[in-house]
This record gives sequence, C-alpha cells and structure tokens, in this order.
Amino acid sequence: MVTFENVSKEYPDGTVAVQNLNLEIEKGELVVLIGPSGCGKTTSLKMINRLEEPTSGTIYVDGKDISSTNPVALRRSIGYVIQQIGLFPHMSIEENIAIVAKLHKWKKNKMAKRVDELLILAGLTPPSKYKYRLPDQLSGGQQQRIGVLRALAVEPNVVLMDEPFGALDPISRESLQNELIDLQQRLKKTIVFVTHDIDEALKLADKIVIMRQGKVVQAGTPAEIQAKPVNKFVADFIGQERLASVGADSPVYVIMEDAPLVVTPDIDAQLVLEQIEDLGRESAQIVDKSGRWLGMAQLPQVKRAARQGAKVKQAAVAGRKLYIEEAVLSDAAEMLIDADLPIPIVDETNKFVGLVTSNGIAKLTISRLNKQKKMQEQAQLAADGADKKGVS
Repeated sequence: MVTFENVSKEYPDGTVAVQNLNLEIEKGELVVLIGPSGCGKTTSLKMINRLEEPTSGTIYVDGKDISSTNPVALRRSIGYVIQQIGLFPHMSIEENIAIVAKLHKWKKNKMAKRVDELLILAGLTPPSKYKYRLPDQLSGGQQQRIGVLRALAVEPNVVLMDEPFGALDPISRESLQNELIDLQQRLKKTIVFVTHDIDEALKLADKIVIMRQGKVVQAGTPAEIQAKPVNKFVADFIGQERLASVGADSPVYVIMEDAPLVVTPDIDAQLVLEQIEDLGRESAQIVDKSGRWLGMAQLPQVKRAARQGAKVKQAAVAGRKLYIEEAVLSDAAEMLIDADLPIPIVDETNKFVGLVTSNGIAKLTISRLNKQKKMQEQAQLAADGADKKGVS
C-alpha cells in the first residue's frame, strides 16, 4: 500500500533528515515509526502526503508514484491526524468532521449520514448530543476523537497519524489507544503512526520501525523487537529493565506522570465535576495562568462546590505536595501509604510539573521483582552448569 524506495531528504542547509529509506507498508497494516528526536520519523510520514518532498527516491501509494499526483488531490485522499488536533473553533463538530467530504463535493444528506455513522463508531452517542457543539465545548480527549473521525470521513485507504495522542492526559491517551485498536480491527485501514512513546508503539503496532539519524535501525513486530533487539541502541530504546535500577533514593521524577486533569481556578466547579466524571478520576489539579500550582480538588469537595454554584478554587487543598528538586521515591511512598491520592510535584517556584501515583510505584515494584527473578534464574543456570562440570 505504501512503499519507500531509496528515499532521502536533505534540507538546503545540508541537514540530512532521511537517508536511503526502504520500507514496505502492507495494506491494512498499522506501522509505527519511532526513534529519538531528529531521527526522521515525522519527515518520513510527511513525505507520504507531500507536505515534505523527498530529495531523491520514490514513494508509492497504492502502486502509484506520488510525485506524479497533484499534491492537493493526494492530501484529500489520505487521512491526516496531528497532535494539535487542528479543529476549526468556529465550526460545529459536524462541520469539522465533514470538511473534507465537503471539499469532495458530497451531498448534504450523504455528509450528515456519514457524520452520524462516525460519531456512533467512536461511541459519541447520540450524535445529536455532540455534532452541533463547538470544539471548546468538548474535552481534550473528545476533541482528538473528532480529529480522528475527520481523517476517516471520506473513507481513505491510508491514514497518517503524527503523535495524535501525545498532548493528552494519560487516561484519555489510553482510552483513545484502545479505541484506535478497536477501530482498526473493524476498518483495517493502512495507518502510519508516529510516536516517541515506546509503550504506545508496543501496544498499537503491527510493525514497529525504529529510526536513528535518518535510517531504519530495526523493523519488526513488537514481539520480534522485544525478543531480539539488533543492537544496544534498540535494547536501550525499548527500555529493557529501564525501571529495574531505580531505588528508594532515586528522584521522584523517574516515575512522574502527566496529570489527567489540570484546570484554572475560575472554572465553574460543575464543569470540572463533569470532566472528572468523564475521565473516571477522583481529583483535578488547579493551576493559575502562569502554571503555579494552587491545590488539588478532590471529588467530594468538587461536588460540594458544584452544589453551591461556586468556582473550582473553592475546592482546592494545597498542603500536600513534593518538590522535584529534593524529593525521592521513599518520600513519595510514605505519603502514598498515609493517603492513596496522587501527589502533586512542583518546582522551587511552585510551578506544577506532574504527579506521582500509587500506580507508578506499582510499576516500579513489578519491574524490580522481574529483574530479581531474572537474576535468580541466571544464578540457578550458572549453578546447574557448575554442577554438571563437577560431575563430569
């Protein structure tokens, strides 16, 4: 479906973004391009719809050399989802989803039917509840769902996704990943997906393409890459035992997470309550416009403020936090034992930077236990080998 033949991209300043890329992406395959910053993954994706033009080589989509295709027509035939979502703020959700269909001059009743089909497909039901809203009336996760639906509107065979979930909170990101898996099982589109998150790649991909300095280092299924990394770079990049060496005195930032919900103090508590419930969470972090942390609003306090018609700042509790410059994991563990609530992490200026949760501690514990088990197995194998030598 998508083929790169000896494709290179060099910019006028001499920067080589992609070097002699040869890659075959099969029909119905979800392929993830991943690698460190500057590896060429996004440039490779953008060359598929000619947002970037290759310096040399040929790219084929559905057997056709794209250099001979009108760029505008090509882009309209390929779905495209970006991290910034890119919804038109003055258009309704229905108008945003149907924008490409309108460019294709679909009839109004056909567009309306397709919008309803897609909203139902994404679980945004009933469609009448959502399609007349403006984008800022939806949560960030819902907006990104609309971005995905817009890319699918005219039923393209190929969909490009450039870090589509990278700006979302962890809960929304996981939910959308699961929805994409479900959609792909039903629709079987050819998807080229760029991410910097190896866990996301391992979860979503049929095939992972790991890039470095404009070249493919390894391509294979998630199982193949985890079982047989071709070199130390790949092994390190996929994070083998990346948490196993972390200890009690390690800084908290090694397991710090993004906050699922961050709000400003003057938002109505009722709106925050709806967002908390939509995300299935128990709290929200409150920050001012400069990013300073003002407190954490827990669900019971938010409900009380909502009943009173108050702003969410009325629900803020500001006494429980850790400073990123000095806190270690043992500090966080003690606080979580005392109360199993997310711990806000701030810097020395009280700017909010993230959370530490019991889930993060649990992942760390599992990683350390797995390493301990592996070391025990290796020690046992060595001992068995020594015994066999002694017998012989």
